[in-house]
Amino acid sequence: MLADRRVPYSETSLERYERAIAMSEAPERLREFLTIYEEFRGDKIAPTRADLDLRRLARMLPDITIMERSAPGSVIYRLMGTAVAERLGADLTGHNFLNYLDVTERNRIDLGVALVTQQPCGTFAIYQNAYASGLKVRAESIALPLDTGSGKPPFLNISLHSSQSMISFGQEQDASVIGTQWLDGVVIDLGWGIPDQSVMDRLKTPNADADQR
Repeated sequence: MLADRRVPYSETSLERYERAIAMSEAPERLREFLTIYEEFRGDKIAPTRADLDLRRLARMLPDITIMERSAPGSVIYRLMGTAVAERLGADLTGHNFLNYLDVTERNRIDLGVALVTQQPCGTFAIYQNAYASGLKVRAESIALPLDTGSGKPPFLNISLHSSQSMISFGQEQDASVIGTQWLDGVVIDLGWGIPDQSVMDRLKTPNADADQR
C-alpha cells in the first residue's frame, strides 16, 4: 500500500540503488539510466510517460520495455525496444509477458511486477534466458514504476534490460524463454518501504502466489 508520504534519503538520489549497481555487470549503463529516471521523477511518486525525454534515453531505448499489469496473471507489453525484440525473435508489444516465461517462474515474476506497480518499489533481477537460437545468457533487468498520469497505483512498469552475457551456446529450440532460472536480485525502496519478509520470501520461491493485492 502506498505510504502517506515519501521518506527521503539523506545522501545522493542514487544511494537507494547502490546494491543493484554493485551487482550489475554493466554498472555505468545502469547508473546512467537511474540518474535520468531520478531526474524525471523529482519529488513525484514516479515519472509519467510524458516526462520521459526520449533524446536522453536514445542510447538505451532499444533495451527498454514498458509493461502494464492489468490483472493478476496479465502483464502486457506496451512498448518493446528493438534490441529486446531482436533477441526474442519478435516484437511482443500487446502480448502477455508472462506467457514467455518458464512456467515455474511466472507467479514469482508476476508478484515482482505487482510490487513495482502497486507498492511502489523497484526491483533488480539477475536471471537466465534461453533463446531460440540456442544461446543461453545471464541477463539483468531493473524495473521501476511509471505513472499513468493519475498519481496513484496501479503504475506501469518501465525496465532497462541492462546486460546480457553468454553462458553457453547449444541446439536451436522452438521458442525463446525468458527467466529459465532466477539467480539473484534485490528489492529497492523508492521511499515508500518494501514488502514484509513473507512477501520477500515468496519472491525467492518458484510458483509463488502472485495475487497479493
